[in-house]
Amino acid sequence: MHQQGDDIGVFLTVCKTSSFVAASERLRLSASAVAKAIARIEIRLGIRLFHRTTRTLKLTSEGAVYRDVCLAARKEIERTETALSSLGREPAGRLRISLPPLFGARVVAPALYQLCRQWPSLDLEISATASISDLINDGVDLAVRIGDLPDVAGLVARSVGIQRVALCGSASYFRTRAVPTEIEDLPEHDLIAQSSAGSPHSWMLRQRDGEVIALRPKPRLLLDGSLLTLSAIREGQGIGILPRWLVRDELTRGDMIAVLENRVAGHLPINVIWLASPVMLPRLRVAIDAIVSCIQARLVGGALE
Repeated sequence: MHQQGDDIGVFLTVCKTSSFVAASERLRLSASAVAKAIARIEIRLGIRLFHRTTRTLKLTSEGAVYRDVCLAARKEIERTETALSSLGREPAGRLRISLPPLFGARVVAPALYQLCRQWPSLDLEISATASISDLINDGVDLAVRIGDLPDVAGLVARSVGIQRVALCGSASYFRTRAVPTEIEDLPEHDLIAQSSAGSPHSWMLRQRDGEVIALRPKPRLLLDGSLLTLSAIREGQGIGILPRWLVRDELTRGDMIAVLENRVAGHLPINVIWLASPVMLPRLRVAIDAIVSCIQARLVGGALE
């Protein structure tokens, strides 16, 4: 039943039905009442919303703009009402989460699995991707991203810490090769680089004067991703860059050796990001808290070790 005074609701129904008569039947109003509601909006805005003939009813260009704004506003109101009505409830429903593949599996996902055990009505759909566009285009509710974020309208980002990286090789590799002490020593070694569209990622290194340079390695092995790089370094194939958290245990045991530690730059920010909304649903709030807590528990001096 149409509520008295909802002229915008009348307008949107006319847009949907393309007919005053059909709109009046759907709203259980007289055709005259529908026409008067449209007229009130047109007088208030000082524009014509529809081109009217005896047979057709078509939105004007101004009417189309107004329709799109009204639809977006109605959708936001409905989403806010749903969120407000659920604030007192426990986390429930489905939450779509996107994580960086390796970091997500090793660091974040266990904390999310614990959420499922804690909240029986909460369902999680977790995907592994590094893209930023999936939050906007694919209906993802929450994501973790490593690296600088583009300026995307409608997203909220919470900085969690820094992912440090290490330039390292295996102890077995250095049994027959000298440990590099200067950046200039690196070309004498077997280098392992990760690929980007068939080209090696640059290594960000700090020179003695403090200037950071982007060194494009000439790799013996060009690999896709950190897992393959880790495998190659473990096998003694050379020197490469990996997230420090990934090789922490091996560095502690001495199975791997980090080189040029004071010269390695390129440490990357870790952010939790989600779509902006006037109200945060309980399922989103508990997931953000769980992700932030599990990452911060591993930080040393603000950096992931």
